[in-house]
Amino acid sequence: MASKSKRARMAPQRNLSRTMMYWAIAVFVIKLLIIARIQAGNIQISGNAFLIDGSWLGADGENYLTGFNALIRDGVFSKEGILNYWPAGYPLVILLLSLFGKSWVLTSLSVIQSVIFSYAAYFFASQIEKTRLRKFAYFVFILIILNPTLSLISIAIGYESLTASGFLIATGLIIKDFVEKDDKKLIKYLVVNSLIFGLMSFMQPRLIISGIFITSSWILTRKGVKAGSLLVIVSLAVTLFFPATLIYRNYKAVGLTAVSTNLGNTMNIGAGNTATGGYMKKWDGVPCTLNGNESQQDNQRVKCVLNWYVSNPIKAVKLFYNKSLYFWSPWFGPEANGTMARNPWLTISPIKNIASTQEGANLVYGGFGKFISWLWLLGGLALLLYGFIVLWRQNSLERFIGSIAMIAISTNWLISLISIGDHRFRIPIMGMSLFLQAIGLRTLFKGGKAPMVEGPSLR
Repeated sequence: MASKSKRARMAPQRNLSRTMMYWAIAVFVIKLLIIARIQAGNIQISGNAFLIDGSWLGADGENYLTGFNALIRDGVFSKEGILNYWPAGYPLVILLLSLFGKSWVLTSLSVIQSVIFSYAAYFFASQIEKTRLRKFAYFVFILIILNPTLSLISIAIGYESLTASGFLIATGLIIKDFVEKDDKKLIKYLVVNSLIFGLMSFMQPRLIISGIFITSSWILTRKGVKAGSLLVIVSLAVTLFFPATLIYRNYKAVGLTAVSTNLGNTMNIGAGNTATGGYMKKWDGVPCTLNGNESQQDNQRVKCVLNWYVSNPIKAVKLFYNKSLYFWSPWFGPEANGTMARNPWLTISPIKNIASTQEGANLVYGGFGKFISWLWLLGGLALLLYGFIVLWRQNSLERFIGSIAMIAISTNWLISLISIGDHRFRIPIMGMSLFLQAIGLRTLFKGGKAPMVEGPSLR
């Protein structure tokens, strides 16, 4: 039986965990009320009216609904071009949810995405609470669950919310494994994590890079190179299964052996003599001789763009700089750059409301607005890096957690350098960046001394 002193030490932990659970439920209930109040409307999809009910359109909402409409009409092996140009994973997720009812499938999507996000934020913070970062856990949780862009995006049509939740749950499982150090549960956690990263890459293939690096770092640190190598191979097999199903779908449908065929075009938008580094409706790209089918031409474009970067290092560095600024740019204002015009937060953002008048627009887009935008951008990056440094100095489990977060963040940023700079690409790793920023900010509040507690370590 636990002693009174031990029970006394454990009580605050249970209360904090319960408080975070109540917050997660409350945020979910508020979202249910928002979903219920979203007015239904029709949009044209492939010449047909499509009812939008219980959800907002995301940046690529029409594309996903076009794919979903084709899957409903033609089946899984639909020949609709958008299903092989864009990854078909997210439309297939919507198709799966339509089994519960086609007429309210988008409402179901918003509800599922919202409940997963609330759980992900709670699960991640509850695992942080079990480490020496216990005093940071509630602050981390609040910053994530109440971040208006990250939280409200779960009510929008798009892969961003599910993948952001995936990073939180996967990282939480890794922390849970290191805290428990139970080899009997390791295989179960590994399979679940691999499934999560597989599903994430199913919806957005570039995220597989983060998944491979994170899982490999975890297993090799946990079991060593010799014993861990086989587990890494098992993890890769499970993760790669999901994008492999997209290749199979595309091959059966149109004879293409590719997950999607938009990578080359996306990279081409962000390269060339006239490129800005950001999204452009019209672009010149780089010269490239194309032949073969769509998949082959996509690969040829990728090679042409990479060769152009190598042949034009000065221009490449300038574009990489621009893409970095766009990746970390604010959601709104003079320095904003990306495809987040449909950010749900902007519908109630006080800054956008101020800019709705001429006098307000002069303020927001003038010198003062530019100063605030740069302060937001550089301040956020400084807090993120400072939070990482704080964790790195711990030389224990906390260092590894910080490294996992930085792997997720840096791989997504680096991938944007060879494609286009877009602040929307930041959303999947926002939970990780907010975590590091919370560590940095709370440490600053404590005068630069991180409020660590006694707990499990990696040693």
